[in-house]
Amino acid sequence: MPDPWQRESTPMWPRRDLLDLLGIEHPIIQAPMANACTPELVAAVSNAGGLGSYGAAATPPAKLRETVRRIRELTDRPFLVNLFAPAVERHQSSPGRTAALAQVLAPWHAELDAGPVPEPVVTVGPFAEQLAVLLEERIPLFSFHFGPPPTEAIERMHAIGARVLASATTVREAQILAEAGVDAIIAQGAEAGGHRATFALPWQHGMIGNLALIPQIADAVTVPVIAAGGIMDGRGIAAALALGASGVQLGSAFLACPENNIPTPYRQALLAARDEQTLVTDLYSGRPARAIRNRYIEEMEQHRDALLPFPLQASMLRGLRAACARSGRDDFISMWAGQAAGLARARPAGELVAQLVRDYAAVTAALRGAP
Repeated sequence: MPDPWQRESTPMWPRRDLLDLLGIEHPIIQAPMANACTPELVAAVSNAGGLGSYGAAATPPAKLRETVRRIRELTDRPFLVNLFAPAVERHQSSPGRTAALAQVLAPWHAELDAGPVPEPVVTVGPFAEQLAVLLEERIPLFSFHFGPPPTEAIERMHAIGARVLASATTVREAQILAEAGVDAIIAQGAEAGGHRATFALPWQHGMIGNLALIPQIADAVTVPVIAAGGIMDGRGIAAALALGASGVQLGSAFLACPENNIPTPYRQALLAARDEQTLVTDLYSGRPARAIRNRYIEEMEQHRDALLPFPLQASMLRGLRAACARSGRDDFISMWAGQAAGLARARPAGELVAQLVRDYAAVTAALRGAP
């Protein structure tokens, strides 16, 4: 009986393990960027032969069910849904710290006419209910950030025939994920935009560039490795595969696509970004993440004693984000982006996948000395 996951792939790809595992034609994954992904973006990437991904960590269960069904209306190909490991839902704060942060934010609210500073709320999960929806909908692929899900959850995903991916920032983390039963490892290099996936040690210890990280993880585990961070074109894909990865995951490259859901000021800042303009900061969410520098990052640094734990910190900035979106400003928007954001180009997602495939073919042909 033929494997229902397997699809014919372009013979240019040097490894089939990830292609066969995920049932895709090209080993190109669109990163599951929470609050930026749309069903249209996910479907466009999958329909082009890559793997579209939806970042669902901040999507309530009822909305998540609607989203999965909408994706299925737009594509009959495999797609992935990402959740945060449930450990991130455990946090502690205090009324005193909330009041201190509100006092810091109040002048900016007044300047932007953003209304009162909102109360903190939990903006991710609940994991158990999100997982239940995805299992009921029998989605084909899961991925996880901030560590592996519980063993029982992985067993339930495998029971419906789904594959499970998770992110690692060190060899040790990759080994933990493989031992937990994860089917493929996303090696998140220090270059990557968005939240650092580090879960087994201080995040500063996980700031390893992909040139060093990919081959060490590939040597340490037997499951396929997916490179993430700083990959924007065919050159990056060729380099990642040469280092031992079986595929790549791109985030910043797809942020420039019209199908996503980011504010116009964010899109403009991304397209104008230079290589030195990003940094890793915990000032937006309470957890370290790579973003484009802006006024909030510069001015909030002196108030870091008022930070709330993840995910409460980001929730208290929602009024400022909305005001900036309305007024076309990027002062207080969390603009996640990787170190290679300066290579981003605005084009439809399906066209981007096709261009990445062509660019990879051209790069590898040039390396072989082909005419």
